[in-house]
Amino acid sequence: TMGDVNGDGDVNVLDIVQIVGYIVEGEAAFDTTCADANGDGEVNVLDIVVIVNNIVSPRLDIEDATSAKLIKSKNGLKLEADGYVGGVQMTLKHGDDFSIKLSENSWISDYNTHDNQTILVLIEPAEGNLFTTSSDFEIVDMIVANSHDAVTAMIIREFAVSSAYPNPFNPSTTVELTVPEAGHVSVIVYNITGQLITKLADSYMDANQYQFTWQG
Repeated sequence: TMGDVNGDGDVNVLDIVQIVGYIVEGEAAFDTTCADANGDGEVNVLDIVVIVNNIVSPRLDIEDATSAKLIKSKNGLKLEADGYVGGVQMTLKHGDDFSIKLSENSWISDYNTHDNQTILVLIEPAEGNLFTTSSDFEIVDMIVANSHDAVTAMIIREFAVSSAYPNPFNPSTTVELTVPEAGHVSVIVYNITGQLITKLADSYMDANQYQFTWQG
């Protein structure tokens, strides 16, 4: 039976746990063709969501997600989606001094770190924090799936303003601004009593990183 990787005659959570372990560890104690539920020749989170959908009836109270946003900070990642997300699989690249803590808001989750790479899988993650880390990381590969297929996923960075540099300064100082989504943005300088001194920007901006130098 497709999905019955432990060969006990039933397809259930025990099989899903073994498949998750294979994805993150790369070693299987079963015939991996039995885990390829969507028949694409690979075993990944897309197969798991198909198996989950076969075990339980599709949820009627929420529609499948068609797109998702992954909001990245230096020490974590948040998920926003327009519907149901059945699973997330991701490969991270990072430095030697790295640790990760997965959110408890997933039905099943696991990860494995080897050298400077971490592979993680989260099944039925809730919106919000997916994980936190001890240091910065790069997402080199990812799959975000609804109940049956991959959806479009976009990585955006958190809105952030850097400290002014140099500080103190004479006559100029620079700040950097990260805009995660396009929109109207104002960058305004106030003095310590709250009086408006100058506007460095007040316009529509695309998602990007910007640098502003103020001649104080």
